[in-house]
Amino acid sequence: MRIGITGTREGATIEQIDQVTEFLQLHQADSNELHHGDCTGVDVEVAAIARELGYRIICHPPVNSETRGFFGGDETRVPAGYLERDRAIVDATEVLIVVPLQTEWQPKGGTWYTHDYALKKNKPVKVFYPKPE
Repeated sequence: MRIGITGTREGATIEQIDQVTEFLQLHQADSNELHHGDCTGVDVEVAAIARELGYRIICHPPVNSETRGFFGGDETRVPAGYLERDRAIVDATEVLIVVPLQTEWQPKGGTWYTHDYALKKNKPVKVFYPKPE
């Protein structure tokens, strides 16, 4: 299974990291790839976990290098605009992990754009919300 990740540049909470790690461990036997957008925060955090677990890492970097995490991977795709790159991650994967900053769906933002695009493409989506304060 090829897994995609999208999430906040602010980084995941400890609880979200634990949930994503558990998900990746659960699917470790049937998964061989993690696709990430190479931005600071969740992309880099989850790619590091996946690499530790033995996943093949596929990087979909943005053209704008201001927010890049420069994590890289086993394969790096051609840089693209944020939304184009987000669609490429969804199109290349079978399931999308979403790690948002917000505690509920939002009408704006790259994380939610990618979430909505995955649903439109009938891809399974697993959202790991932060605990409400």
